[in-house]
Amino acid sequence: MRLNIFKIEKSEVSGLRDALASQGLTRTSEVRQGAWIGDFYFSEDPTGAPVAWVRFFSDYTGVDEARNFNYYGAMVLETGKSAYAISFGKSHFYIRPFCDYDFGIELAKRIADEEDISQTSGRRFQGREKKGIRSFTDHTRLIVPPGESVDFIQAKIDVANRKTYGSSAKFGVSAQLSPDVEFDQIGDFLSNVDDALGKPERFKLPRTVKLSDADEIAKLDEELVDELTAPKGLSEIASDTFDLFGVDFIFGSEGKFRLRCGHYAPRDVERLTMAEVKSYLAEKKVPREKVLSLKVHRTTDEGNTFSQDIKEAVDFISDSERVVLVGGNWFRFNQDYLEFLNEAVRRIEVEPTEPHLLEISAQEGTFNSDMSAHGYEVADKNFGVAQLQGGPPVEAWDLRKGSTVYAVKFGTAQKLGYVVDQALNLLELLHNRATVEAIPDFDTYCLWLGYRGTKLPNNIADSGSIILKQKLEAWSRRCIELGIEPRIKLSLKTHTSEPEAK
Repeated sequence: MRLNIFKIEKSEVSGLRDALASQGLTRTSEVRQGAWIGDFYFSEDPTGAPVAWVRFFSDYTGVDEARNFNYYGAMVLETGKSAYAISFGKSHFYIRPFCDYDFGIELAKRIADEEDISQTSGRRFQGREKKGIRSFTDHTRLIVPPGESVDFIQAKIDVANRKTYGSSAKFGVSAQLSPDVEFDQIGDFLSNVDDALGKPERFKLPRTVKLSDADEIAKLDEELVDELTAPKGLSEIASDTFDLFGVDFIFGSEGKFRLRCGHYAPRDVERLTMAEVKSYLAEKKVPREKVLSLKVHRTTDEGNTFSQDIKEAVDFISDSERVVLVGGNWFRFNQDYLEFLNEAVRRIEVEPTEPHLLEISAQEGTFNSDMSAHGYEVADKNFGVAQLQGGPPVEAWDLRKGSTVYAVKFGTAQKLGYVVDQALNLLELLHNRATVEAIPDFDTYCLWLGYRGTKLPNNIADSGSIILKQKLEAWSRRCIELGIEPRIKLSLKTHTSEPEAK
């Protein structure tokens, strides 16, 4: 029997039951299995979703309208300490907001075979690639690239656990398992799942961990409102790619979207972007306390509709708190993630800094100009190296010595992140051959960072800025893909009014 299982916090069970009832699910039976008590919910009379393409071909079909009737259901079981929901059909849409987001991956770390992975999905937070699904041949070992947070694993079950859980499974927000059990043995099976969660994990997994402290969440929500109402910001719309509902991927770039906030007139958009969200909030003059009431309604090409709160539709990182907003919930990067990321940044070669340049007091422009006396070719403000046809001016790099080019930036961790963004853009221009004339060849790309702090770190991995390190990892990876050696050079920026880097 195939079971798609969600773990539910006990405090969320009542809300889940109400949500299921509001979505057309009727409680059809009470379920009692050993220590487990619960209910079965079934869509006795689904309204059906209109089939969009039928009306275009009515001359051939003789039918003006048709609907797909998809039945769905759910089973909710609980004991004194635990609760689970099992979804059938599309009910996973309604269960997910009430589930323990970490359950599927935490179970995988205890019963999956890390030497036999068939598919993974990961999320990146910097660079061109944000989300990705990768498939593998049989007997592929789990390898997670630095900078990636794992959301989903499809794998064989560890040999010692196959008799209990089946031969293979999918692990995401939920866990899709295929145990050899009958309907009346599901309760006993959930007891096995509960026991497994109490055992030590078998392998590490870079991941984000859900936050639960109400005061901390309220503080982060206020930071999100600041972001949504600012003219420009650092957040992105998550539904540009795909969302993970349980163990099912829902691709979100197709269909139509509607923005609606309370009694304010809605706005229909063909493509959901952060610019549209900011424009809507500004145009309607939505007060601060109402911003998080904004909803995104999506209608797919098949006529299916569902809604998300704006919190669910946005990806946003709070660098100071080392947390990220995903799927409407706030998550902190776990220690495995931080260790993998720091290790990747430490692998970037550090070019020795000339002793007399270990501390810098000059401003960037003056510093770059003065470097001609030290054997560097100055290209600061030279917009002809990477000139675009009809596009904005691009500064390729600031300095060059031999086959090494240097992009220079002084300041706080956030300001240092700008030069990484610019460097990534140059790599994309190089890869796409998008400039008027070919960019001169170079073998090594070095970021010369004038770090503003109380002292110069031994390595930029010791910086407290997770965003800067994520950007550096993405830049380094892209350099290597293009056959260019990435390097970092460090100086301490002194005697300035800029705030210190963290």
